[in-house]
Amino acid sequence: MTTPDKRTQSLSLDLIDISGGTQTRVATNDDAIASYADEMLRGAQFPPIIVFYDGSVYWLADGFHRYLAVKRNEGSEIAAEVHAGGRTDALRHALGANATNGLYRTNADKRHVAEIALRAWPDLSNAFLAELCKVSGELVRNVRADLTSTGIIQKAEIVTGRDGKEYPAAIERQPRGKSEASASDSESGGGGGFTKGKGDPGATGGSVNELEAEARSMIRKGETNPFELPRLMSATGHDYAATVVALLGTMKADLKDRTDGLLRIKRWVDQELGEAN
Repeated sequence: MTTPDKRTQSLSLDLIDISGGTQTRVATNDDAIASYADEMLRGAQFPPIIVFYDGSVYWLADGFHRYLAVKRNEGSEIAAEVHAGGRTDALRHALGANATNGLYRTNADKRHVAEIALRAWPDLSNAFLAELCKVSGELVRNVRADLTSTGIIQKAEIVTGRDGKEYPAAIERQPRGKSEASASDSESGGGGGFTKGKGDPGATGGSVNELEAEARSMIRKGETNPFELPRLMSATGHDYAATVVALLGTMKADLKDRTDGLLRIKRWVDQELGEAN
């Protein structure tokens, strides 16, 4: 049986897998299930649930409470929006789906989705996972630190950003202009809103430039591997020069062959400048 990329149809409840690890809430809300079930009996129309079909299994990605409400009413079918894809696709969708649902996520739910995402993809950047889960970058950063310190996930040296490029994990520090208190405040509300700001690495606009700017600054100061500089599309000649000068500044005055080393650098510079002219 083949399935187009997306279509809406009536699906038998028995065909839908709800126990494959794609439920991203800490727990279902029985009051919500009862309320949905009652409204359905009164004739209320609910949006279709969302499932991903891989040719053999329909993985539920969004609509667990609606599914359970139909089951409570002893129904056998439910309207479903069917997408092509497998369990991983369903999980990716599920991680952020509840952010805009009628039943808002709790703080525990938001932390839970961050934990699921980090366990599944620890090599993705905090900003990438924050956007996927529709939570703040600070929350993902804090959860990563907790999972790393307890050995649940390995410390990442290189992470992949939303642009598909790799970055040193060291540059994903606390964003400028934000404190741990403000990070905590951003997760204190019961709603599922996702605030995007200029300084937030979870924001869509300008985040790559901000990451690269901070990476360049850290490299120039000698705070991270200087050989990461060629990875940065925005790197300038001044970045390379400042990095080299900072490194040479750490060379001891009484180091053996110090003068020979500096003369070697001078010959290289003279040669490069000569070719440029």
